[in-house]
Amino acid sequence: MNDDVLIHEAEEVEKKTAATKTMLKGHFLWVQGLIFLAGLALLFFLLYEIGFDLIFATVSQIGWGFLFIIATNFSRHLIRATCIYLAIPKEHRVNVGYHNVLAARLAGESMNLMTFTGPVLAEATKAAMLKNRITFSRSAAAVIVDDIMYYITVALMMLSGVALMVLSVGAPGKVMRYALIGVTIGALVMLVGMFLVVRFNARPLSYVLRKLDERGWLPNFVSTKISHVYEIETNVYSVYSERPKLFYSLLGLGCLAHATSVFEVYLALGLLGYKTTIVNSYIIESLTKVINAAFSFVPGTVGVYEGGSGIILRSLGYTAAIGVALALVRRGAILFWAAVGFVILLWRTVDSSAKALKKKEAREAKEAKETPTFTPPVAGEPVSEEA
Repeated sequence: MNDDVLIHEAEEVEKKTAATKTMLKGHFLWVQGLIFLAGLALLFFLLYEIGFDLIFATVSQIGWGFLFIIATNFSRHLIRATCIYLAIPKEHRVNVGYHNVLAARLAGESMNLMTFTGPVLAEATKAAMLKNRITFSRSAAAVIVDDIMYYITVALMMLSGVALMVLSVGAPGKVMRYALIGVTIGALVMLVGMFLVVRFNARPLSYVLRKLDERGWLPNFVSTKISHVYEIETNVYSVYSERPKLFYSLLGLGCLAHATSVFEVYLALGLLGYKTTIVNSYIIESLTKVINAAFSFVPGTVGVYEGGSGIILRSLGYTAAIGVALALVRRGAILFWAAVGFVILLWRTVDSSAKALKKKEAREAKEAKETPTFTPPVAGEPVSEEA
């Protein structure tokens, strides 16, 4: 009797947990949807205020030069895919080709841009697309290592970008001055935090999850994954502790990825018919990363990316129209590769489903072949003893 009561209570708890999870997921999607609509409204407001004709005339000047922007944007994907590939231990790369990592990278970025789940699902998609070739803990660790190296270099770029802006054009206005101070403090906190975590091999996520689990605050589906989280964190920190040369090589590749972004700004402004310098391009890109980081909760940073770009360029002596046009051109290249990534993701999904269906049919055919069949005797025919 007691066993039946306990089983019933466990089933009730599981049902409530599932219902809570579904409700929270629904609320999250609603909130993200509203934020996306707000960003879209901001974008249309900017285009209306500046003038649709002016924006169209500015963007249309780029012409076939847009292909160079697409190529420059793709070079960044190549570099980031290289980081993920190198972060996988050599002995585990046997079944992982670079083209598979690149495909996972493009597919993940398409999820980042085209869904409301943002970077969380994007990084999970990258790891999941490689799990058939290596363990999920290894692929997830490689993706996380790439992200860590990228954000370390992002923090460095923010600091240097602020310094260059102060030295070259100053900090016009009280708002801009406070914004630059805030960026500096945020970047320093990010750098110090990452340094302490990597230096002391801390495992903050699994530690927090264990403490929450001890208090009974975690649902079962999360608490059962704590050991996997710990394994992923261990694989991440092994890059620094066991392969220091690789650690600094990945930092170098992260800096190279940012260099392509700076070149993209320089090239796009030139194709739009405006002269600029590498220093200004560097400042624009570094402050653009601040906008992207501060408003990462907005799906695709729609609206805030374009508005932020307009503010940044206006503070450097350009017009807001040029800033919005620059953002639209760069977003066009991002959307192009996101579309390619979506096609890859769709193709992989269909291919995996077809293979799973084929295996199921083969298994059923094998089971049917192995199952003995009984044929009833014909009337008047003697029945053998074996039958």
